[in-house]
Amino acid sequence: MKKNKSIVLGIIMILIVVLVTTGCMFYNLLKSDDFKEHFGALGYTISDTEEPKYESDNYLVATMEDMPFKIEYYEFKDEIEAKKVYNKFKKSITDYITSDSSNQETTGAVFSKTVAVSENEYIVISRVKNTLIFIAGTNDYANEINTLLEDIRY
Repeated sequence: MKKNKSIVLGIIMILIVVLVTTGCMFYNLLKSDDFKEHFGALGYTISDTEEPKYESDNYLVATMEDMPFKIEYYEFKDEIEAKKVYNKFKKSITDYITSDSSNQETTGAVFSKTVAVSENEYIVISRVKNTLIFIAGTNDYANEINTLLEDIRY
């Protein structure tokens, strides 16, 4: 009986480690249709006609009249391309990334996220697998931006 409990406990521990290291518990892969549905339901206008900063397989922009920022969604053919563009975005905002404690970078097996804060700007780059979301707003809207990203687990 004690041996069976040890085996079950071992299996549970292995599952927890796998889920945590792959990001399955905390991050959600948002496909383009999900992006449209989620942000459309919040009252955002979704467009695919804007020119993206970086080439991707799918590019969408969510905007709202009263919000001084837009939410850019990129979908790439694979995770390698998404990581390349994530690093390009990160490099393009290096002037904002300082040793300030409000700047953060989080990485895991399937995700990367950088938050850069300057005197006036609040910038977030978040990648999950082969998708990436970029938002550049003002510090006044940092809470709204964080809430939007938390809601979609990016």
